Amino acid sequence: MHTKMSDFAQSVSTCLSQMDKDRQIQIFPHANVDGDCVGSACALAMGLQRMGYSATVVLECEIPQRLSFMKVPASLYTVFKPEELDAMAARQGCAFAVDCSEGHRMGAVEELFEQGKEKMVIDHHVSTVPSIETAYVDPKSASAAELVYQFLREMEDLSGKKVLDQTIADFLMVGIQSDSGKFSFESTRPITMRIAADLMELGANVADNAYHLFDETSKGKVLLHGAALAGMELFDNGKIALTKVTNKMMQETGAPEGASEGVVNILRDIDTVLVAFVLRETDTEEIRVSCRSKQGFDCAEFAVTMGGGGHKRAAGFRTKTLTIDAFAEEIVAKATAFLERA
Repeated sequence: MHTKMSDFAQSVSTCLSQMDKDRQIQIFPHANVDGDCVGSACALAMGLQRMGYSATVVLECEIPQRLSFMKVPASLYTVFKPEELDAMAARQGCAFAVDCSEGHRMGAVEELFEQGKEKMVIDHHVSTVPSIETAYVDPKSASAAELVYQFLREMEDLSGKKVLDQTIADFLMVGIQSDSGKFSFESTRPITMRIAADLMELGANVADNAYHLFDETSKGKVLLHGAALAGMELFDNGKIALTKVTNKMMQETGAPEGASEGVVNILRDIDTVLVAFVLRETDTEEIRVSCRSKQGFDCAEFAVTMGGGGHKRAAGFRTKTLTIDAFAEEIVAKATAFLERA
């Protein structure tokens, strides 16, 4: 975005000051949540609450077990129930998208977001082109958490209230560590480290977060990774790696939801591979795809052609109309052609 963060914060502040105090700011992360969207959304909700606003994070399902270490208070979020759509829409003052900008990326809560009369966006996805006027998007940022941190600092200056503390700092640190790959991805910038240093001074626990995000595992997860890696296939002279994670594999290994995360990074790290894909069946008959790449393959550009989006080195997309095998064939064919054009 060409908008300065200070200008965006001023616009949001002006909008909120005109909002009926009985209305609720509803904050929407993307579906299939990760550390960045949960951490960013919860930090934003807590910060706005401390400024005197009613704010809640709206999730399509409970926070997954793999993120339970964050210890998010129940007062910060609402799990959406379709039968409560009208009631939630009636008390909504504005809809605030975090780590995404389009309703279709929010899963079951899309309709509630779209009903918002006032919409706001904070995002860092390179494929994002929001049509919402009050939006701040910085594709160079390693995480949405960095942008929420800057936003809350601006709001502190505007309101004269101090809101950042150890709890908010930990939420934001989880987001930064999650999306920067422990500060190892090429999107990590000097400002990333400066923000992280400030969060550490506020009490954020880098070591514990890193362990839970990247190292903690379970028997089921290890078995699932073994099965997924055993089923790996290479295409286009080893440039493309792909594997499938089926519901049957999840059941047979006893793996918890989200256990397939990390497999795609292992495939990408094979020396010949430029791009890796992991296809995951879900209980809703949807096939979700994670894409990771090295220099020479733009994941975000490819994901857009598949109806998804993300970053140059990490993106995702999905389908509900194809089987996992048919979708795999389509992905390999299109990725091969994409590489030939690169």
